[in-house]
Amino acid sequence: MTIETHENKYLKNCLRCNHEITDLTEDHIYCTQCGSPIRNECTGTLSFIEDINEPPEHNFNDEEEFILEPDAAFCPKCASPSLFNQEQLIEVRYPKVEEVKQTGFKFVDEIPF
Repeated sequence: MTIETHENKYLKNCLRCNHEITDLTEDHIYCTQCGSPIRNECTGTLSFIEDINEPPEHNFNDEEEFILEPDAAFCPKCASPSLFNQEQLIEVRYPKVEEVKQTGFKFVDEIPF
């Protein structure tokens, strides 16, 4: 599936509601009808990290460095999920496998059956 974009990688139509995107102002990155992102970006940057103690995967001064192609599910530089991937706007054929660490088990002396 080809996702059509304007020259600056903004979508021509919103992936969620299909609203035509005509406002290409740099600070307008969400659909005015449904609030979905209209430009795909790396989520491993300071813009998207909520925990201030968690370092970004990469930090670029130039915003263009972390704008991704609309069909990119992961950043090619750090493997962080793309914004469209995170928002489930694109199909991800190969989800990223992450290791889950469990801390401590509690053993119960009585078994209820």
